[in-house]
Amino acid sequence: MALSDDVARVSPDLPLRANLSALDNIALIPIYQGHFNVTESNRQALQLLAQLGHDDIASLRDSDMTPAQRFTTKLARGLILHRPRLVIDRPGAMLYDVPYPLFIRRLAGQADMTGTWEIFDFSWNQPLYSE
Repeated sequence: MALSDDVARVSPDLPLRANLSALDNIALIPIYQGHFNVTESNRQALQLLAQLGHDDIASLRDSDMTPAQRFTTKLARGLILHRPRLVIDRPGAMLYDVPYPLFIRRLAGQADMTGTWEIFDFSWNQPLYSE
């Protein structure tokens, strides 16, 4: 799925770097794009994890995470881009360990979450989001 530059994407097709911690996976984005230095990127990544209520996963690597923790890391990686649209692609493929519509609503309801969150999922899962 090709998306414009105003969109951040959370998808099973965009894996985490297995050799990096959750914090490093998130901080890598602004470092790579040249927006911030390592110290500032790490600070923002940790702040974002705390804002999502998951700062306890900062040191975990991909293989040590639950699916919900992995999703939260991917979500934070998208949110650190500060783009107006966030597209979550097939959340059920990533969040098979929690009731995911509720889990996503809880994350989206955290303070200072701005922008539009869009969920793209299989048509048979659409009734899950109308609750």
